[in-house]
Amino acid sequence: MSRNLAERVGRKILDRIAEGDYRIGEELPSEAVLAEELDVSRLTIREAIKNLAGRGVILVQHGKRNRLAPLENWDLLNVELMKLRGSMRGERRNLVEQLTEVRHVVEIGAAELAAVRITPSRLGVLRRHLEEMKAAESATGAADVERAVEADIAFHRTIIEAAGNEFLQATYRPLEEVLRAVRLETSAAESVRREAIHWHGAILERLESHDPEGAREAMRSHMNQTMNAVREETA
Repeated sequence: MSRNLAERVGRKILDRIAEGDYRIGEELPSEAVLAEELDVSRLTIREAIKNLAGRGVILVQHGKRNRLAPLENWDLLNVELMKLRGSMRGERRNLVEQLTEVRHVVEIGAAELAAVRITPSRLGVLRRHLEEMKAAESATGAADVERAVEADIAFHRTIIEAAGNEFLQATYRPLEEVLRAVRLETSAAESVRREAIHWHGAILERLESHDPEGAREAMRSHMNQTMNAVREETA
């Protein structure tokens, strides 16, 4: 059985949830019925259900029909599920703002630690990421938004690493997938990309000076700019 096939079947089940065919808290059709409806084997259905259960979408009940789990159980760090949950409850704006609040809490402190602990080699990495953002903005024709976003995320990841705290890295790492999706949307606006370049430059300057308070305040200003971009995008 192809893992890709099970994933495609899982997405079809999510589509049916989005369309209201399956409702939160209700039992799903049996494996046999689902297999017939989706024209796949019961083994494929079983694997797709297992995958969705692992992401908190389905409650597997031995001896009983599986049920759709409450939305609060769903994996918020999965982009597809975050968008589906947001559309079902009309809360996507709130979820994206909550993500930005988490970044605010984590990254301001990380910048302060990094200013003390950052090495010359990591400063060089940050400079390269910033130059990559600038190059993406001045690309021939339209700006390369995806390239700019990857450099943006790598810049922040490097600061987290420079802070020298493994628990901090473990906290930040799972956020990257959903952060990438949000940044691709907010960075579609040229003004947002140019503001990001400005604040990344200010943060780098303070890190180069090993100025903890300056790095903290530069990151705070960047996070405020990010929250404003999020609110404009999701308004």
